[in-house]
Amino acid sequence: MSVYIGLFIAVLAVSWSSIFIRWCGDTSPIIISFYRMLWSALLFGIIVRVKTSSAPFFRPLEWKDRGLILLAGILLALHFVAWIFALQLTTIAHSLLILSSQPVFALILSPLILKERGGWRSVLAVLITLIGVTLIVWQDFGFEIEQVWGDLLSLASALFVTLYIFIARYLRGKIVLLPYLMMVYGSAALTLIAVSFFGDYPIIDYPVKIHLMMLLLALVPTGIGHSLLNWSARRIEVYKVNIASLGELVLASIMAFIFFGEKPYGIFYVGAGLILIGILLAISERREPRID
Repeated sequence: MSVYIGLFIAVLAVSWSSIFIRWCGDTSPIIISFYRMLWSALLFGIIVRVKTSSAPFFRPLEWKDRGLILLAGILLALHFVAWIFALQLTTIAHSLLILSSQPVFALILSPLILKERGGWRSVLAVLITLIGVTLIVWQDFGFEIEQVWGDLLSLASALFVTLYIFIARYLRGKIVLLPYLMMVYGSAALTLIAVSFFGDYPIIDYPVKIHLMMLLLALVPTGIGHSLLNWSARRIEVYKVNIASLGELVLASIMAFIFFGEKPYGIFYVGAGLILIGILLAISERREPRID
């Protein structure tokens, strides 16, 4: 039960991500992602430093595992950049809907990568959530070129974050969570600073409000939200974490209406209800995953 409580807090925290990003205006997604990862890496660096002062916190890692941590950072950087670009091209609800295809990627790739297969209840949960997502996308879909690019970027973002969570689960028994997060966020920040350097993006010259929003992105959605998602992925199946994260769609859409007047309409509420049912079905399955 503690895992599911942590998962709820994670979804609530992550739901603020699109709101803070919108308040960053037209700032480059590369810069927003860089500062989010930079502050997150520093935050967890401080925590790890405090913990290592009282007891050993690290153990040697193989080169393969170090490479996977670097790959996780690159995937996380790609996820944030792709999704923030998508968010600037379409509505919050629409970008999150396409991003909600994560469970499909997880269900397809889990048997191949992690040798995990869900039971009938999890398969049913994915089908119900897909119906809910399809209902809302069908209503909200537009054919403008920017909308299409936003859809494609959101889809790519979903693939990147699914692979990122796979790595977190694979490494769960090889490295403690906090130093893992510090290294992943640091790898993502280094990737993004390199991209911004070659792309000639200004690093510091932004209003104080923008810097504050980027700091909040690190503290709330990343520091609390993504950390708890990683923590959950080490304790329950990846596709359950992905399905539960669909709750961000409902919560962020409600906040988008409150702050930006993006009012859900029509069959959005039916789709949202189906998504929530799918989440409850997925997390109620208590059986252990089958190992091939």
